This record gives sequence, structure tokens and C-alpha cells, in this order.
Amino acid sequence: MPEDIKKSYVQRYIRQAQSTNDEALKNNALYRAGTHMEVIPCSGNDNLTPEQQKTVLNAAAKLLGGDNAGI
Repeated sequence: MPEDIKKSYVQRYIRQAQSTNDEALKNNALYRAGTHMEVIPCSGNDNLTPEQQKTVLNAAAKLLGGDNAGI
């Protein structure tokens, strides 16, 4: 992950993804967080696979400190 990651940006979109039942909104939020952390490719395709979703959530937990950060 790059050094200049804005934690508040990642946290905002992870919380958004976790608070919705709408799969399209969840994918879009995870895509934004994942591309910002550079753990998934920035392809414009926010239809994430379950593996990509897990990659983003795991990276966010590592960056934000897991349960202490609202993950």
C-alpha cells in the first residue's frame, strides 16, 4: 500500500459498504476504498468478485486497525 493513503477516505467507504444491503452500492464503496489503497486494479469496473471484496476488507482492517476503526 502507498504511504499517502488517506485513512478517513478508506474508513468512510468501508463503513458505507458495511451499512448497505444494496450490492451495487457495496461494490462501488469497496472499489473506491480498494483502488485508493491500491490493493485492486483501477479499471473502472466496480463489479467486484468475492475475492476482491475480501482483499479490500482485509487491507482496510490492517490499515485502520480492525475493530478499533469501525471495521
